Amino acid sequence: MDSTIDPKKVNPNLNRLHNHFYQCLSQYFNADDTMRPEFFEETVCYNCGQSSINSEFIVDRFRHVRCANCGMVYVSPRLREDILHNAYNEEDYTAFFRLKLIPALEYRRNVLAKRKFDQIQAWTKRQGRVLDIGSGLGEVLSVFKEHGWECLGIEFNSFAAEFSRKEFDLEIVNTSIFDFDSSDQPFDCIMLWGVLEHFKRPKKVLNKVRELLHQDGLLVVEVPSADSLLVCFFEQTGGSVNRIIEGDRHLMLFSHTAFRQMMRACGFKILHYQTKGLDVHTIFQHQGVCLDSDLEQELQFAVDCLMAGDLIRAFLRKA
Repeated sequence: MDSTIDPKKVNPNLNRLHNHFYQCLSQYFNADDTMRPEFFEETVCYNCGQSSINSEFIVDRFRHVRCANCGMVYVSPRLREDILHNAYNEEDYTAFFRLKLIPALEYRRNVLAKRKFDQIQAWTKRQGRVLDIGSGLGEVLSVFKEHGWECLGIEFNSFAAEFSRKEFDLEIVNTSIFDFDSSDQPFDCIMLWGVLEHFKRPKKVLNKVRELLHQDGLLVVEVPSADSLLVCFFEQTGGSVNRIIEGDRHLMLFSHTAFRQMMRACGFKILHYQTKGLDVHTIFQHQGVCLDSDLEQELQFAVDCLMAGDLIRAFLRKA
């Protein structure tokens, strides 16, 4: 199966979106790009709770630090929780769906979402009930629905939730995972595509997921990797990057050690573990260098073989 990703199709308007968020966030910074302290709060590692660090770097005005104990990279100081909470329903975040996801919806659904479904189906071997937490525009759930699954999405952004209902006739709950009523029967598959890095309490999310998941159910998690070529490059060089390292929204980037420790602590065992990324394209684009697309894909394949792609994807069951 062809697993290459066309960055032009999956990430249209990415620079425009990056600039949009950069401008929206300016209200929380001084004219010299230093943080206005009334909008920020210090934190410790989300995985191990330690405060000792062995490196720090600034990307797009946000200070990122690497935990000396488990290697997780996290933002500290981070924006206050009330600011983060409100952003997901504001027009500022809705721009993410309008500028990036809707223009790429056909490719994301007919290529990326179908690849995800095929990979998940290989591990489940059956139809059942699937829950997509942070379901976005619903493109992944729509493929499950097409194949006879009973589908439910949880999406905090009201624009995205309504879009999913109208476009794909999906059942979407417009709420937080913590407010979701779990009294119904358990789910056979739960998906967290790019979700955990947004939460201040990722372990609380995973504990909730464990309650919702069938004893033999499958959990699918994808998060940005702290051990990726992309993160290591910007950790050394700084600068501005238009994906993955996003201090306002991606509060943490998971090292391989931190990811495995967190999953084990929350009662999950890993069945399959891989990285997938666009590190090579992003780095060379940042440097103003255009690579032959075949060479770019071959290099990215090598990066992922070394487990250094910018996204960690894991398939898990209850331990």
